[in-house]
Amino acid sequence: MKILNARLSNFRNHAETEFNFGSHMNVLLGENGMGKTNTLEALSFLCLTKSFYASTDGTVLQRGKTFFEIESTIQSDTGKELRVRVAYDDQQKKKKFTINSADTEKFSSVIGMFPVVILSPENNSITFGSPADRRKFIDLVISQSSTAYVEDMVEYRRILRQRNKILTEARGKDCAADLLPWNEMLVKYGARIIHKRNMFLQEFAPYIAQTYSHIVDERETPKIEYAPTVKVSGDLSLENIIAALETKLQKKKNDELRFQTTLVGPHRDEIIFSLNGMLLKHYASQGQHKTFLVALKAAEFFYLKERCSDTPVFLLDDVFSELDEQRSGKLFSIVESLGQTFITTTSDKMFGGAEWNSHRRKFIIRNGTVAQEATA
Repeated sequence: MKILNARLSNFRNHAETEFNFGSHMNVLLGENGMGKTNTLEALSFLCLTKSFYASTDGTVLQRGKTFFEIESTIQSDTGKELRVRVAYDDQQKKKKFTINSADTEKFSSVIGMFPVVILSPENNSITFGSPADRRKFIDLVISQSSTAYVEDMVEYRRILRQRNKILTEARGKDCAADLLPWNEMLVKYGARIIHKRNMFLQEFAPYIAQTYSHIVDERETPKIEYAPTVKVSGDLSLENIIAALETKLQKKKNDELRFQTTLVGPHRDEIIFSLNGMLLKHYASQGQHKTFLVALKAAEFFYLKERCSDTPVFLLDDVFSELDEQRSGKLFSIVESLGQTFITTTSDKMFGGAEWNSHRRKFIIRNGTVAQEATA
């Protein structure tokens, strides 16, 4: 797919900004704080209904304003054009997402419709951070390629909230009868999530190996493994996972009453990254962490491209400045082979020889406006 244009109103420091994007590479050039990342953030709203950066919708609202609006024309790989609009009313605390003027009732239904891959400094937590950061990463990749997975995740979170509410209100007292129906649903949906995650990681592993080898000349072997908190007897078949969840729920019931929270399920699983058999989080250098992350994101692009009906767009926020010249060059060669990309940077040194035309465009961003657009 391609994002043909975008209009940002009252979004961060963009009071009223319009873009007509190039079909292949779009470079957003400017000093820090000028509105480059904010532009990518707006594009993530169009693709994911939310920011990849802010935790709440109101955070991106321009100071003193009561609403923000993002509008865009998005073209599918088949040439079909859709008019997409995201609007947020701060007084009503309400967000609307419309496609060709029709309201989207469930935001989750948008996930995967406009596939996107985002590589930004905030993604560093995928390799450096907690298990929750790694779960969030793979959940988003799977969600963009599987509507069923999105629905399972939405339902699982609802079950988890209700189950935790019962445990909290019980205050350590026996609540087995109240938990029984929620236990059954937690096992059902939890097993499906674990099963799908395991299948995904097996499919995803070759993509990481391939993209990593393109970036690094040294003989380093990346590996990604799923480590569910339940001990499954035999392979990770759906039946074996269900049995393991049921067993552990029974084993942990007293602990759950004491801690007043759900201790069993895929919301507590880990994804393990390693290089040459050594745990990435314990033994890798900062450069290796960054390279692994870049390989993950490039792998995500190729994985989604094969499984989604449209080619993903790639948003790269201030990535090249964090890599050495050799690895930046390797990443740039990969980016050049992808679909439509959006790159923020404070220096256009790397793009010095680029020819700016309808396929490649450069936007100079100053104080939330497009100060200059370089085209043919």
